[in-house]
Amino acid sequence: MTSAPAVSPSEPDDTVVSVMAGIEPDLAEEAVRQAIADAAASRAKRRRLARALTDDPALLTSGRPEGPRVIGDFARSLLTHGSRRAVPPKCADCSSTKKLTSLRADSKRICQPCDHKSRAASLSCVECSRPARVYRRTRTGEAICRSCWRLPDGEPVALITAAVTSATPDADPAAVRRVVESIAPVGNVYLMFRLLWEIEDTPGLLTGEGAKASARAARLITALTDVGVSVTAPACNGCGEVRPLEHVFDGLRCCYLCYRKAHSTACGHCGHDRAVASRRPDGTPLCSSCTRYEADRVITCVLCDRVRPVGRRTKDGPLCRACFRPTLRICSFCGRGPRRCYRAATGMPRCDTCSRTRRTCVSCGKNKYALARTEAGHLCGDCWRKDPLSYNPCRLCGTIEYLHSYGRCHSCVRDQQVRDALSRDGAIRPDLQPVHDVLVADGAKAGLKRLEQPSFRMILDALVDGSCPLTHEGLDTLLPNKSVAFLRAALVTAGVLPSRDEQFAALERWMASATEAITDDNERKLVQRFATWHHLRRLRRESEKCPLSPTQAATARAGIRAAVALLAWLRGQCASLGQCTQGHLDEWVDSGNSTRHNARGFIEWCRKNRHIGKDLAIPAFEKLSHVRPTDEDERWAITRRLMHDKDLAIEDRFAGLLVLLYAQHITVISRLPTTAMTVEGSQTPLLLGTEPLLLPDPLDKLARQLLARRRGHTTIGSASDSTWLFPGAYAGQHLSSHHLGVRLKRLGIYSRPGRTSALMGLSTQLPAAVLSKLLGLSPERATAWTQSGGDWARYAAELQDRPHPRG
Repeated sequence: MTSAPAVSPSEPDDTVVSVMAGIEPDLAEEAVRQAIADAAASRAKRRRLARALTDDPALLTSGRPEGPRVIGDFARSLLTHGSRRAVPPKCADCSSTKKLTSLRADSKRICQPCDHKSRAASLSCVECSRPARVYRRTRTGEAICRSCWRLPDGEPVALITAAVTSATPDADPAAVRRVVESIAPVGNVYLMFRLLWEIEDTPGLLTGEGAKASARAARLITALTDVGVSVTAPACNGCGEVRPLEHVFDGLRCCYLCYRKAHSTACGHCGHDRAVASRRPDGTPLCSSCTRYEADRVITCVLCDRVRPVGRRTKDGPLCRACFRPTLRICSFCGRGPRRCYRAATGMPRCDTCSRTRRTCVSCGKNKYALARTEAGHLCGDCWRKDPLSYNPCRLCGTIEYLHSYGRCHSCVRDQQVRDALSRDGAIRPDLQPVHDVLVADGAKAGLKRLEQPSFRMILDALVDGSCPLTHEGLDTLLPNKSVAFLRAALVTAGVLPSRDEQFAALERWMASATEAITDDNERKLVQRFATWHHLRRLRRESEKCPLSPTQAATARAGIRAAVALLAWLRGQCASLGQCTQGHLDEWVDSGNSTRHNARGFIEWCRKNRHIGKDLAIPAFEKLSHVRPTDEDERWAITRRLMHDKDLAIEDRFAGLLVLLYAQHITVISRLPTTAMTVEGSQTPLLLGTEPLLLPDPLDKLARQLLARRRGHTTIGSASDSTWLFPGAYAGQHLSSHHLGVRLKRLGIYSRPGRTSALMGLSTQLPAAVLSKLLGLSPERATAWTQSGGDWARYAAELQDRPHPRG
């Protein structure tokens, strides 16, 4: 990339202040700077003002109508701030001190009324022949004054619609009218007649000669083609391609690329033929890349002390682009956010995605948003962050990497943000020191993304303020908040908080809120007893053995929801639970969907505790459809793809092969520990049952790659020491079976059909005892599958021996 100069030039404001110190020393510097801010809002105006005053300081005191327009604005602003020597420039024609908005042929500035008079003197109305300002132009292009102008007869929208439909007879008139109304200028009928005259005077405008069209006619052609009207889109006059023709060159419309190519010239700095972005005071053209590194456009960053192109000027001093961090706003173009925005002060914020342009990356070859440009070409964000040119040493720790901001690496920024979030006076309380250690344990880039979330910063604020104690109960008060689950898992893994069954704890909280929502006191007490003694007591015993699965918690929730719905339905039937009959239960089941069968456990519990009659019951739900095994050809086609397609994620490949080859359930796969796989020389045994299973080639190579490349996805806490073969998003936890199932479905792998097809094939080749030991099946289930497979085998043998009918 272009190198920056070694020193930073003086600011335009400082130049103007030094000139004013020589003209009027008594005027305060603050007043001069405020006058500059009022008169020259943009950076370009300030540079023009500084350049003009440097060349001729007398422009401020002589009143001569020379120099740029900003000289007059600055002189008037100085007078309002107490200047006595500033003299606004006078019009070269009438000597008034109005704003001089125009230039004469001799480069003298004149006011707007004088400019109108000079223009009127050179033109005359086609009707009355008197010199007058041009108000309109006739169909032939002659000037006409306001007094002589008459609006043509007819409705222009209807006339344009008729002209278009006459050129394209198969077009829908209603659709054409909607298109014409969409491009019609509000409140200016004259411009619509100009469009009508253009269509009528240029017969081929809608059949391929659109390169001669005006801007409004070009928009009409584009809008008609978008709705399917059979008009011919014009080709670019330069390249001959059918593209949006938004520019004019040599009197014909052309695309942006051809216009830019025609107006390109050799850059005075790099020498490449590129579009002119700006010029030096001597007229030397500069491209957009070299303009940034000109002497008057680079600054010394107040944070990183590097001389770089200016990113933003703040009240504390200028910042380079690496150190400047824009504010977060909702993008006014795409409506997404809060996102980083560079135009928040204008009222029309625009995010990076809506501001950047797509280029072909010279590294990966993809058409993506360009983040940087090197001598070889543009680079996308991913390739630029990997390119050595983007690496710089951190000014705090010296680590050489793609820096985050303020000349600091991601780890230093993350450490500072964590310390700022957990302290109020610069010191972290001893009880919050373990939280600091957890947040800086691993993953600097992912940790920074988590710290930017308002929900997570709210948790840290509550811990610092003392409103949330560092306990499970304290964190429960901040729910619902997904960030609480990430932080809790990291704290439990680090030993800061004791381990607990989160599924059971969440179920207890849900049961409390679900029962409190019941309005009737008797029904609420009944459902509370049912939830406590039927579900919680049983699940508490199971939770002491192993943590609850999401399926167990979901089943309990479904039973309680069905019980609440049944009691509400009985109340609507003017019947209490004690008055419930079998007819009520049959009507309840038949009048709803299959979820009403979930009330079966509630009815059994009520019958057992004598709340209803002994003969009442809800039948179990019977599924009418059976699992259809995956077709053998399809199963082996997917297996071959998983074996050899390196573009797929290695986790998905290995898990899918375990389903299709060894009939493993996704719940078992997601819970596989790293100890289940060992590497013994050239063999890779995998423990799925009581005996290790030797993986064949190339599955063993895939297993070794997974064991070496596995990584956690947690953004809080350490992810490198996970004991699971498939680490999850929470620290110390495995990948959820639901998420694993979703990932496999994207590859066309469905757990039950795939496992059924695999078991049908294995049961015909291996005895039940081997299946039970290698795959972890129960002896009864393995025996049932081998008997089924044997029957199919005998059926195939008998079918082979049957005589075939003659055709």
